[in-house]
Amino acid sequence: MKPVPLDTGMADAPLKLIPFSAQYLRLDDPLPFGLRDASGRLLLAAGQNVPGESRLAELREQPLYAEEHEAADWTRRLGAAVDAALRQGSSLKAVVAARPETAARDGSAAPILSFSEQWHELIAQLEGALRDVQPASEWRTRLLGVHGRARQLFQRRPDASMYCLAYESIHTTQRYSCRHALLVMGVCEQVAAVLGWSPAWTDSLGRAALLMNVSMGKLQDQLAGMQLPPTPAMRDEIASHAQASVALLESGGLSDALCLQAIALHHETLPHDAPLAERPPQHQLAELLRRVDVLTAKFSRRASREPMSPVQAVREACLATGGRPDELAGALLKAVGLYPPGCFVELVGGELAIVLARGATANQPRVATLVGASGLPLAEPALRDTADRRYAIKGVVTASAVKVRPPHEKLLALR
Repeated sequence: MKPVPLDTGMADAPLKLIPFSAQYLRLDDPLPFGLRDASGRLLLAAGQNVPGESRLAELREQPLYAEEHEAADWTRRLGAAVDAALRQGSSLKAVVAARPETAARDGSAAPILSFSEQWHELIAQLEGALRDVQPASEWRTRLLGVHGRARQLFQRRPDASMYCLAYESIHTTQRYSCRHALLVMGVCEQVAAVLGWSPAWTDSLGRAALLMNVSMGKLQDQLAGMQLPPTPAMRDEIASHAQASVALLESGGLSDALCLQAIALHHETLPHDAPLAERPPQHQLAELLRRVDVLTAKFSRRASREPMSPVQAVREACLATGGRPDELAGALLKAVGLYPPGCFVELVGGELAIVLARGATANQPRVATLVGASGLPLAEPALRDTADRRYAIKGVVTASAVKVRPPHEKLLALR
């Protein structure tokens, strides 16, 4: 929610109010900033204790705000505490109870993770939650924590998030299943936003992406690293995994019917005789889930094959069963681009570059050059806008053709 400008009647720029969640208001635990109502009227001064249970109840029954600048440091430290609790796989109760002072342990500050490291931690947390799908565990709480944090990262930095996950998908087979699930979740939710789907649908869609392969996660990781084709028993498990995942999730207590239906149908050939918006909700979600699942799997590395060109994978994903573009094509292109972040391209001048972000159009992304026209690595990467004819894309380059390891954090900082 955006800050609410507060007109103080003074010549200075107006103060800005930000919402304050009443769950963080407690007895005998004063806040280092004042609490105000929507008009800016001070309700509780900085450092003042709430005088009693009745006053606490009154405050919790109304919208509360704080002055943005005054609360900035406390809010930042609170975010660090919540992130630390999520990284540790804490229960939802513990996450909600997080306070700024819990961001540190043993007197030392919580480590500051780079953006790519945050994604690595989420992959590990998702692995832990999916290994523990059973009725008596807290797997659903842990999954919601991963989903919420992953969505936050994608919403805050969508191109950087796709870059981190797609680059790893193109270059390594390690931890394939959960990395793939997070990438599918992020792309699906971005497409859902383009299509204008409701928050409830988007929630179910994101959960379906994270959970669709829960019954065969270990097998997925094994297959990604195998040189030989799958055995007959493996093929049987692959063929039945959608229904097996639904059964496992239902026994584990998942009650999201739309999510479960989307998982059950995400490998089915569904009718395409009506516009997308006129199909049953579960068919719409399952079709999008299937497209993005197949798209990201095609440009992901396997030990038994090189990844498909991202351009070819995107083009194929934009085609319906009849081989023609449909309603999802435009939304997919807008969400992913023709050249997804994390893939390599050659520019017309001979430079080799890595895609950092989508551009104004699907075929004109923002890139950073790594290798000059001479064939020598550049000392420092240089940003290029491929909408400029001098830096237009000539074609896609395979990962094996680029002998330079990109300086990821430096590249992400450029954007």
